[in-house]
Amino acid sequence: MTAAESSPSRSAPIGTFVLMAVTGGLYLWLMVSLTGPAGASGEAAMTQAVEAFFLTVFLWVALAVLLIACGIMGEMPRWAAILAVVALPLSGVGAFTAIDMMSRHAAWALVVPALLPLLLGFYAMWARFPRLHSALPARITGIAVWAAVLFLSLAPMPMAIWGPGTFGR
Repeated sequence: MTAAESSPSRSAPIGTFVLMAVTGGLYLWLMVSLTGPAGASGEAAMTQAVEAFFLTVFLWVALAVLLIACGIMGEMPRWAAILAVVALPLSGVGAFTAIDMMSRHAAWALVVPALLPLLLGFYAMWARFPRLHSALPARITGIAVWAAVLFLSLAPMPMAIWGPGTFGR
């Protein structure tokens, strides 16, 4: 028996790519929705708000499924998995807050819902493909990604609570 016959065959991570495609589609749809024509009022504004709400919910559910699947199928440090349980819902709240701030003409808030899914998706892919761990060590990658996720999640909160006039323009 040769070495190739004795090693188990590894199939392509089709499920991961399908989850990533669904997540990517929701992300793109949300970005188009958020950067679409502004200045709507009345029913149009309410429709945009409801669309953004549901897209954000579906995107964060897809990100949760992606992180869980990639963490199980790949290698995710236990501390990062525990942190993800706290940081993922917090990032969803931060995204909702930032989207609400955008509706009140805080254009800079687009950075939050634009970057959070990219960071979470990157970390999921990093966890799913352990070959990346040699180029991007677990401790450094985890600290960098989760610190950025926590910072972006919390950044819009003071502005939403105290208003933009508190911190200057």
